[in-house]
Parts: sequence; structure tokens; C-alpha cells
Amino acid sequence: MTVYTVLEPEPTGDPAADADRVVLVREGFSWAALIVPALWLLWHRLWLVLAGWLVVVVAVESAAVAVGDPLPTIAAVALAVLFAFEANALRRWTLQRRGYRFVGVVAGAGRDECERRFFATWLIGRTLSPPAPPAGSWTTAAAEGPAGRPVIGLFPTAERPR
Repeated sequence: MTVYTVLEPEPTGDPAADADRVVLVREGFSWAALIVPALWLLWHRLWLVLAGWLVVVVAVESAAVAVGDPLPTIAAVALAVLFAFEANALRRWTLQRRGYRFVGVVAGAGRDECERRFFATWLIGRTLSPPAPPAGSWTTAAAEGPAGRPVIGLFPTAERPR
């Protein structure tokens, strides 16, 4: 089972354009962030996170050169594993800083199924409004009850108490 967090930018009013800009961020461990963290950060355009990651890596490497023990190497491996666990959370944080807002969480067998599940419910509230009825039809005439208020239902006034 794969779980994704769904984020969307500010709506533009066009459901098709809004759907193209929705981002699904996978929850959990990122193997790509473990193996090639700098490329993963560049691929996802996480510039601020990349700068922070470079500062930490340079600090750990300079400690490894200064100390010379295996401890800095163990710290570097632990840092890489920690980064792989937190990489997608950092991606969500960056997207939220850019104006994206949390929409929901979706789970499924894979990314395609998760997208289908999400967009099946997401598009319900964003579909285009139905066309207006022709002029002069009974749906365009506004029925008014007492005091000029619109009538809801078949009876314009309430029955008197019995």
C-alpha cells in the first residue's frame, strides 16, 4: 500500500489547469534521496533544503578529516539515512512555503491508483456548472411567497396550527 499526501496551489477556476498543478508527495522512505541526495534535491527544486544539506555535509566531512576516527563516518551514514526518511517531509514543507495547501491523503496499490482515487473525488466540487435553462421556462421564474421571500417547496405558507 502506497500513501501520498496531496497538495494543490491556489485555484485558478479552471479545473483542468488546476488538476495539472496538483502534486502528490509520497510518504515514507525515499531511496533516491538516500543514494543521490543532491540530484534528488535538484530534481525537486528544493533550493533552500539543498543549501542546508550542503552546509551539514561539509560540516560532517570537515569533522571526519579533523577527527580521523570512524565516528564521523558513522555520523555521515546516519545523516544520510535520516535525510532519506525526512526527504519527502522537506519536499512538502517547501511546497507549502511556495503557497501550496494540504488537500488530503490518498492510499492505493500504486501512484496511478492513488491519482485515480484522488481525482475521482476532487473533481466533483470543481466541475463546470450546468448550462442555464432557456429563458421563459418554469425554472427561471422565481416564485415568491408572503413578504417577498422565495418559496421553498410546494406550499408558500405554513399551515396554521390545529
